[in-house]
Amino acid sequence: MAFRVSSILRQELKLRPAYELALRSSCLQLVLARWGLETAALMGLGGEQTANDDGRKVRAVEAITAAMYESGLDNHATKAEKDMLEKPYRSWEYNDYVYGDHWESFGVLQWILGRQHTIPAYYSNFDRARLFQSSGIMPADPSTVEKFVGPFMSSQHTVEAQQLQREVDIAEAWVWRARAQVLLGLREEIDSAKSSSSSSSSDQDSPLETTLRAKHIPHSLRKMAADMPKTIPLAAKRAHARGLVESLEGGDFAIAVEMKGDNDTVTTSVPYANLDQQHLDAIRKIAESRFLAFAWSLEKASDWDIGKVGELVSINPISSVWTPNDS
Repeated sequence: MAFRVSSILRQELKLRPAYELALRSSCLQLVLARWGLETAALMGLGGEQTANDDGRKVRAVEAITAAMYESGLDNHATKAEKDMLEKPYRSWEYNDYVYGDHWESFGVLQWILGRQHTIPAYYSNFDRARLFQSSGIMPADPSTVEKFVGPFMSSQHTVEAQQLQREVDIAEAWVWRARAQVLLGLREEIDSAKSSSSSSSSDQDSPLETTLRAKHIPHSLRKMAADMPKTIPLAAKRAHARGLVESLEGGDFAIAVEMKGDNDTVTTSVPYANLDQQHLDAIRKIAESRFLAFAWSLEKASDWDIGKVGELVSINPISSVWTPNDS
């Protein structure tokens, strides 16, 4: 007897209350505003600095921190976020700057809340200027935080179920491909570690384990490393058939790349695996950050922590790449 296998492998996606999403988005916006100031200072984007310039930015940093407390966001920010906002200007460390990857999480939250019309392709970033303007929040003004969050406290914002499911499926496909690329590059080391495994404590401290943990590769996927050269083309074909990727190139997810000529710019497609390491890392971070936002928003992740979400294989019971089609 025929039956719909995929209906069993699906479950209704239920979002957190809209006000929780708005509060999380607001926390991110304040931290990302501070990130912008710190990054500009680090890269010297302000040109020649004067005492007045520095003093003005110190006051801006202090105003953002004060806004967190005056708006009550300190009750909703993570410990890491509060620590970052409380640090003096120009005292951030490497892990603080890495928080800039959350621009893509911020974009997904704004999309869920109806402030962004579309989610860009997974090899493109959200427009940060538009993102920042979409909430109406001015990070140094706590009243604008209240104005943004207030309407979501008294009404339930909803996203059309089919549209939400599609975006989750797309996010799953791209995070799967990003993780597959990491495993593809490390498959020889993983196989070697399996055959020469010693104590579990030394394994946990090995360079390989450190790399896999840093790139948020779930333990359950690591056993697939040896088969990745064959698995990736199969996954790409399935993802394309389900409309989760727009096109394929060389049996892989196609990435649109702009090639600058003498007089104009031409867009071409290259296979995902052909990208250099810098671009592979950039696309992986886009996928991870958006996946975190969906996972947290749908209560598949209890904590706003990219490290913990690294052990989450999928939001659906089975990753969208492998879920059977309805028939």
